[in-house]
Amino acid sequence: MSKYTLPARRLVPELPKPSDWKGPEMKFDCGLAATEAALVQTYRIPAKAVGAFRSRLGALQKAGLFGSKNRPGKGVALRYGPDQFHRLIFVCELFEFGIAPSVVLSLVKLLWGRRLQEIQEIFSDAEDAVVRHEDAGPDDVILHMGGVHLMVDGFSDAVPNVNSCLLSELPDNVAKWMSIKHNDPNGLPPRALVTNLSMRLRAFHTALGPAYMDELRAERAGKQRKRGRTASKQTKQ
Repeated sequence: MSKYTLPARRLVPELPKPSDWKGPEMKFDCGLAATEAALVQTYRIPAKAVGAFRSRLGALQKAGLFGSKNRPGKGVALRYGPDQFHRLIFVCELFEFGIAPSVVLSLVKLLWGRRLQEIQEIFSDAEDAVVRHEDAGPDDVILHMGGVHLMVDGFSDAVPNVNSCLLSELPDNVAKWMSIKHNDPNGLPPRALVTNLSMRLRAFHTALGPAYMDELRAERAGKQRKRGRTASKQTKQ
């Protein structure tokens, strides 16, 4: 549920701060329309590609992106909260690297399964940085895959290792990754994929506010139309 403040002449929902999303008492959620609209804005999806983007996300959801109990098409509209937002941001970041949907889904099932506490802490720390400052800072959380070999992983049905570090630690980590020797005992190459998770979350939060307002307006208009039809029927009777 959203909280409301009363500025001049209108009610405006106050979206919960990312730092408020940690506790079980946090009940904020929204519908598919607002969530998709925020993702489209965050990742600057061209208008002609929005349909394909939605189809790709929809296919992953049907395949268990949010867990076996939260699949669309079971007669109840899904609601989207912090856990779903984080999974979707993670998925879209991997899509940006060109990682295949099957690998993306395997990573989500691994991280939100056996490594649940770890991935939750990564996103929690990233959200904390979002709250502390609007621009990138040394405590921004960087999501990375160091020594990654996606082609080989694809052949062997393996999934890459996902970790994180602070932005201030990134230079040292990059130096280590780029110094991996050709005869590394673990077979790792001098390669890495990195993204500033905190900055991506900032973009998403910025886009979600207006999208959520549009969803509320649409819901209110729908209820008013429904009340109007009901009143019209009662008058005719």
